[in-house]
Amino acid sequence: MLPFERLRALARYDGDDAMLVEEVADCLADFDADPTQLVLVCRRLLAHHPVNGALWWLCARVVGASVPARAVAEARRVRDRDRTVARLVSVLPFPHDEPVAVLGWPTAVAAALDERPDLDVVSVRPPRSSAPRPYGVRSIDVTEALALGCSHLLVEPLLTGATEARVPAGTAELRASLPDAVLWLVVPVDRLLPDRLVAAVRRVTDATDDPFAADDAPGAPGEWLDVASVDRVAGPGGLESPERLARRVDCPAAPELTRL
Repeated sequence: MLPFERLRALARYDGDDAMLVEEVADCLADFDADPTQLVLVCRRLLAHHPVNGALWWLCARVVGASVPARAVAEARRVRDRDRTVARLVSVLPFPHDEPVAVLGWPTAVAAALDERPDLDVVSVRPPRSSAPRPYGVRSIDVTEALALGCSHLLVEPLLTGATEARVPAGTAELRASLPDAVLWLVVPVDRLLPDRLVAAVRRVTDATDDPFAADDAPGAPGEWLDVASVDRVAGPGGLESPERLARRVDCPAAPELTRL
């Protein structure tokens, strides 16, 4: 299958995970059509997967590049060198007696906690989620998390800018249920976008988010969170204050992608 046709098929892919981003990266690396076609393909992909931060990050780095294959290779190098997991392993408290809560079981947080078997970790099930439960980790609901008195709440965003983050559904409810827990937003390098791109995502989600819609109604996954409301941001530089996120952005604003 030609890269262009493969990308069209990926736009219709039901999943929204890391495998999708890797497939898209492979296609973009082989893409030799004119730049206009490349922009149109990326827009179509993002219109079908509007809250996939890693996909936005990848497309933004590729659409403005003169050689797509080179941009894809550089993006992969940046992701491979991301120190977020290693830094999170080192900044998590030790020794520690209280449970650490995680909303769901996202990739970077899971990789870090696999390296810290000394911690008592619980995975809080997101509402209406069909994701499989993590193996070897207690999976609980919000009520049980409240009873345990968790000291930390780790949330990995779908994407974030300097001021607002698209986070898994249920984050606000869980935060309200754990008022004494310290909230860490865990932001890998490929989840951080310029505010201009986050604003484009916001326009899409504002058109689909409906608090009165049925549970099975279509819409973009997640909910919005004010970054200033988190206690710390965990990233490749370790633990930082939320306002320092603006200094971390290394992804181009890519105005070509803002008109989905």
